[in-house]
Amino acid sequence: MIAALILSAALAEAAAGGVPTREGMIRDATDRLLYDEPLPADIDDRLMRLSPSDRIEVLIFLRRSGMLIGPAWSIERLLEPARPQGAQE
Repeated sequence: MIAALILSAALAEAAAGGVPTREGMIRDATDRLLYDEPLPADIDDRLMRLSPSDRIEVLIFLRRSGMLIGPAWSIERLLEPARPQGAQE
């Protein structure tokens, strides 16, 4: 069951061209929370590929759900324009 869920999430992201969406990231985080799974290691990269407004909404969701703990993001990082896929810091 979990494998099917992970596969469907991967296929949905691939169908979107690999570009994460606000709704997709929240849905993925909700599924991970329900199945007691950690966030992916590349969560920061995925968040940085979102527009600033979407990034803030996903960060709020992750913080409130207790999935994202750790240092706060700077305002510069929150408002940085979306990075193209594969771009490094």
